[in-house]
Amino acid sequence: MKSIKRLALLLCAAFMLFAFAGCNNGSTDGEGGNPPVDTSTKLTGKVYIVGDSTVCDYTVKPQSGLDDQYLPRYGYGTQLHKYLNCDPNQIINLAASGRSSLDYKNLEHYTAIKNNIGKGDYLIIGFGHNDEKDEDPSRYTNPNKSYTDDSTEGGLSFQYNLYQSYIKMARDAGATPILCTPIVRYDSTGSYTGKPVHITDNGDYPKAIKELGEATSTTVIDLTAITKKIYSSDNNAAKYYLAHNSYEGAKEDGILSGMDGTHINMYGAKMVCYEITRALLKTNCPLKDNVITNAAAPTWEIDFPLAVKDDYVKTGYKAFTHSMKSQRYAVTAEGWYGTAMGNLGGNSLNPFTVSETGRVFTISAEDKKGKIFDNKDGTSGGDGFAAAFMQVGSSENFTATAKAKVIAMADNAGRQSAFGLMVRDDIYIDTRNDGLNSTYLAAGVIDNKTAIFSRESKLLHKESNSVSVTVDAEYGLKIQRVGQKIYLTVTSGDKTFTKEYSDLQIGLKAVDTKYMYICLFATRGMTVQFSNVSVEITGSAGTE
Repeated sequence: MKSIKRLALLLCAAFMLFAFAGCNNGSTDGEGGNPPVDTSTKLTGKVYIVGDSTVCDYTVKPQSGLDDQYLPRYGYGTQLHKYLNCDPNQIINLAASGRSSLDYKNLEHYTAIKNNIGKGDYLIIGFGHNDEKDEDPSRYTNPNKSYTDDSTEGGLSFQYNLYQSYIKMARDAGATPILCTPIVRYDSTGSYTGKPVHITDNGDYPKAIKELGEATSTTVIDLTAITKKIYSSDNNAAKYYLAHNSYEGAKEDGILSGMDGTHINMYGAKMVCYEITRALLKTNCPLKDNVITNAAAPTWEIDFPLAVKDDYVKTGYKAFTHSMKSQRYAVTAEGWYGTAMGNLGGNSLNPFTVSETGRVFTISAEDKKGKIFDNKDGTSGGDGFAAAFMQVGSSENFTATAKAKVIAMADNAGRQSAFGLMVRDDIYIDTRNDGLNSTYLAAGVIDNKTAIFSRESKLLHKESNSVSVTVDAEYGLKIQRVGQKIYLTVTSGDKTFTKEYSDLQIGLKAVDTKYMYICLFATRGMTVQFSNVSVEITGSAGTE
């Protein structure tokens, strides 16, 4: 139904445009109210794009796919081809979620650009959001140092890194660099000062970029100023440029809930790219010649409906509260609760056990009851397990640790069996749901042979490693969130397995926008004892 409505809307818009052209007798001289003629020339080279999650394409690695939400995130680099006279494959968007100008250089993307960019090409540089993360030395850069300062005390210079690693790299290859200041973060007050416009306690990042551009004769598109002007002119309308995890009403009769204050949706991405190209027309950058001069600005009527996820289903989910706790499972440790949920292998909860004594938890699922379902072959189905869980705020940093000991396992426990420590998007109390496939990360063992797995965009992902599972075997488990990154660790004997994720990348707020859930879990023939359990809240994660 939604697709039909969209088609009708687009056909209506097309008819209106056709009628408008007809009223002007097909004239395109741009005078007397007639449509202007596009004076752009065809791009001959390529436009490479680097940047962070506000720029990237979520359908390509290291991103894992579009968010399973009402208005998915679209980095602005995904829409640039619509406003340049080019073929879509001439835009090479290699921006990466969660990266700063510093740690982006560790990706294969950076090497690919160095090896392929050449004469006649362009490099659009869109960093800033994550360079501000002073709590993360691997990403932080200092905005107060000049582009000639290569010292590392107090953080590497933001300007120096942008110049040496991106501007100079592009110019040495015969390409033209273009700097973009970061788009603003949404400010509910509408004032747009301080952190929403990237002026932090450590310095002014847009100012650093503009000063670098002036000092090195590099074109700068001031997206901070542009998006600040647009957002602040109508702060309520600005919400509809942003990604949203869930739905509450439409623009005419309510507000959207679960708004992401940092990331834009497809409609917002079009707006940003339109503004980039209009700004280019006012510069001396040769890419201005390839800007479609008569491109129409994106509109609410036409472009916002296209930003809504086609198969989005409104959910009746409610965040967990103490009054919803299970009456079945005896968990007395403060802040912890028990549940069995998902694809349980039937309606009965009897095959699942959750108990706790003195903060030692025992989680059990009988043979062939529950599962971690691998649906990569296209079959339908979902996860089911027993768990003890704790609720934490979606914006909180934390460190969760536990020791897991296998107490018993069914004779044929293996494929679809699993246990460990999990952080997930949602929780349900003693509920059967055979299609449960929401997002989580697990520092645990799956199929009784592989450490660390996750479910992202409904698909199950397993790491490539090997771990032994036997009765009485013990495992060290750890999940740590630091800012916008989550680190998973599993130790087994002398082996240590690790994996790094971007939590916003994998959509841990797609269903429950306010909370995440840390779970001790087991399923399908496994009985596991968890001891030394600790969850420490370590401050605010901030925004990406």
